[in-house]
Amino acid sequence: MHPEGKVEKSKPLVCEFCKSDSVIFDNVSFEYVCSACGCVSSQDPNSDSMTSFRVNSAYNDRTRTGMPESLAIHNKGLSTLIGIGDTDARGKALEPSQKNSIQRLRTWNNRAQLNDSVSRNLEKALKLLNNFGDKLYLSQAVVEGAAYIYRKAAIKKLAKGRSTLGLVGAALYAACRETATPKTITDIATACNITTKDIMSHYKLILKELSLQMPVLHGPDYVTLICNRLQLSEKTKREALRIYSMVQQNRISIGKNPRALAGSIIYLASQNCNEFLRQVEICQVAEISTVSLRKRCKEIKSKINL
Repeated sequence: MHPEGKVEKSKPLVCEFCKSDSVIFDNVSFEYVCSACGCVSSQDPNSDSMTSFRVNSAYNDRTRTGMPESLAIHNKGLSTLIGIGDTDARGKALEPSQKNSIQRLRTWNNRAQLNDSVSRNLEKALKLLNNFGDKLYLSQAVVEGAAYIYRKAAIKKLAKGRSTLGLVGAALYAACRETATPKTITDIATACNITTKDIMSHYKLILKELSLQMPVLHGPDYVTLICNRLQLSEKTKREALRIYSMVQQNRISIGKNPRALAGSIIYLASQNCNEFLRQVEICQVAEISTVSLRKRCKEIKSKINL
């Protein structure tokens, strides 16, 4: 800054190779690069603005701070991990005496992290939880919610003497219900390789002991889910949602099974859109009987002119 109080403008850098003034700063490598010829400039301005820019860039860059804290990991990703490779920081192999010392440190590190039954159960259960979340293509938010529910159940000693698979499946189903993720209990039972009865018994236990309030899935969610699984056209989906709005206006949906109602509406919409669809296919996807489907179709036709 000049004594008169005026700010001195920085001169643009000139490329040493092509003499061009199109030199830019690379935020990744923290180097000046010519955008015309690609030559890296060896000039170092050493200015205060450059120093503050580097400090702020390094501070805002969070890619080098390690993995974030996660409930889906038994130690939340905050503990120290000793790798299995017997090499030092330079990549050189350790000496035999050093290998024995590192192996003992690795063993005691694992023992210190899993020093009680709850920690050991969490390590096993959360690994299964992440695997099942990948199988079901669940988002990280749903997996984190399921891990939070399982942690609360483990703290209350609900996992003691019970099936870990069943409790993990129940936590996943509860997280899907909380986030309105369209996954049925059959989908989760298939991914966990257990029966729906086992998951439902653990799910009822979680609801009772943890006092969870689960939102009720609405009919349009089932309509969209069934249409996607049947790979129906967008025209049929819109027609099914239009019919469902008419059903709600006429108060036909009160006290009815939402899956049976959604299946019957999809069947009627497919007929209106001239898309061939059998009743058995809808019943298999919606997990209802053909009798329920026909009853709901007859009731809708009697009260709504389609």
